[in-house]
Amino acid sequence: MIKITNKSNEKLSFKTDVNTSLMNAIRRSANYIPLLAVDSLEISKNDSALYDEIIAHRMGLLPLKYEELKLPSECDCGKEEGCGKCAIKVKLSAVGPGIIYSDQLSPKGVSLLKMPITILDKEQELEFVAIAKMGRGIEHAKFSPGLIHYKYEGDAKNISDEDFKKITEKDAKELEVSIESWGQLPAKEIFLKAIDSLNGELKDLLKQVK
Repeated sequence: MIKITNKSNEKLSFKTDVNTSLMNAIRRSANYIPLLAVDSLEISKNDSALYDEIIAHRMGLLPLKYEELKLPSECDCGKEEGCGKCAIKVKLSAVGPGIIYSDQLSPKGVSLLKMPITILDKEQELEFVAIAKMGRGIEHAKFSPGLIHYKYEGDAKNISDEDFKKITEKDAKELEVSIESWGQLPAKEIFLKAIDSLNGELKDLLKQVK
């Protein structure tokens, strides 16, 4: 049983009588969903106050438009920089003064949100080429699609310590589940794809057991 309490692209909340073992397995399976993120960065100009490493770190955290590309391990191109089937190039060439935002990246629309990268003073420049590849959250947090968390029904802040100790999985009737998206996928899709990932892992396990 699932009862939706809040639904939008960014967040999905519901109550369910699913046990915690299954919900935890679904939560962990969200990190098996392949997503696109910046994997490498070659900076040719950086006059900003930020070190190259900081620029690279900020680029890695950008939520990029979801693409149905192959994982590098599944692509037969054999190229470190990847190919059109497993990677995309993201470029930036900017001149100050002003704040440089992620919506200035090329190709247009590759960045889902307008996020600041750095600040350039007059005549300062920032120029780089990034390679974005598919990956999973189990490999690196930058590939994580969002956050799934749950708790027993009721807010623990509003009950006494003695009552809190009495809450067990056996006593609790429902779980309150929340799914928050970082932007690449709607919250509902994260939940559905996490279930698909879990089913895939169970099928692989079954094959190995047989």
